[in-house]
Amino acid sequence: MRASMKEWLTDFTTFRLGGPCRELATVSDAKAAADLIRGWNAEGVPWRAMGGGSNLLVADDGIPDAVLRVVSEWPDCRMDGECLCASAGTALDALARFAADEGRSGLGFASGIPGTVGGGVCGNAGAFGTSLGDALDRVEVLTRAGEMKVLPREALAFGYRSSSLQAAGAVAVRAWFRTAAGDRAKLRTEREEILAARKAKHPDWRALPTAGRFFKNLPAAAGGGRRPAARIFLEQAGAKAMREGGAYVFGKHANIVIAGPGATARDVAKLAARMAAAVQEKFGLGLEPEVRFWGAV
Repeated sequence: MRASMKEWLTDFTTFRLGGPCRELATVSDAKAAADLIRGWNAEGVPWRAMGGGSNLLVADDGIPDAVLRVVSEWPDCRMDGECLCASAGTALDALARFAADEGRSGLGFASGIPGTVGGGVCGNAGAFGTSLGDALDRVEVLTRAGEMKVLPREALAFGYRSSSLQAAGAVAVRAWFRTAAGDRAKLRTEREEILAARKAKHPDWRALPTAGRFFKNLPAAAGGGRRPAARIFLEQAGAKAMREGGAYVFGKHANIVIAGPGATARDVAKLAARMAAAVQEKFGLGLEPEVRFWGAV
């Protein structure tokens, strides 16, 4: 369904910030998404896509594009042979819960991650050293022309928090993940432990507006894994004491920015720039945002 013009994006990102877009349409199925894309293309309307808005900072002045929001009100997951198939609009946490309930291992790391399957695949979301790209078998996408294609994992050129879908501007509509049989009770326990670990150091995005980890972890040093930007660098650079307007750094995690009362997207962007500058000055290292910026923030 087509939405009204000048729809504000404030209510559709976990930062709960951002100005208007040209038009906003929320869909949960591929046909509706394809129809909208083809209609916008025919009218010459510039557009972009989003999922749950959990990794997004929208400018206070908004953007001139229409926005296709792919979100499902209810989880849409099923087993397809050895693969777990889920719609792009399904919440990542619902995907992890379904896998545990089905006794399928390989997706427990997604427990508690905000956002959707589609957005997670595009950005190669992950936690605890594992990413969605590690488990993906194939993905069904809509191209910029509104054509449906099924792409194997190898075609997505996954990197750390990235995939070729981002550059191509393709819209994921369904994904298949490789899973293995596991003990249902153990998988449910593992999921609860992951949720507890996240709760201990991450804010509840439903209560405190945030996009979670703001900067990507840094590349590995010789013989090790990626270096946590928060514990090793941001915390030592004094980020936890930083604030810009209504935006501040979460007390339990130096790589998480909270949009407090009265905060603007500009406050968040200024705070992030200040955090990165402090790490650059102290350690000579550049931080790369994991959060995507829409518009002139």
